[in-house]
Amino acid sequence: MKKYPLAVCGDHPEIHFEVRTAARLARVSETFILQCEREELVASRTMLHGQKGLCAADVRKLKLVRHLHEDMGLDLEAVDLVLRYRNRIRALESHLADAEQQWRRKVQKHRAEIRTLQQRLAQLSESS
Repeated sequence: MKKYPLAVCGDHPEIHFEVRTAARLARVSETFILQCEREELVASRTMLHGQKGLCAADVRKLKLVRHLHEDMGLDLEAVDLVLRYRNRIRALESHLADAEQQWRRKVQKHRAEIRTLQQRLAQLSESS
């Protein structure tokens, strides 16, 4: 028997772990996973063989939830809030990075226009 059996989920292309395996990987109980599902922190899917499973991303998320819940002492509602703010911060950081890139492109465009105008001005000065 393999230590961490894998199974493919019928409705999702990513590999999924059976709940008991996901619990071992994340170092939580299966009951804890069910609590997290009720709080909508993770979502299990029915795999091809009929068992419920969690994707690798949800297993990683469970590890974070466990840390926030057990090590930091937050209840699951607070964990949900932290995760939502964390996602929002990431989205804002991405938006800011996009805005900065657009700004840099505009600066480069304006600098090129300024150089073109300086060259035209120099040519006009030389011809007069």
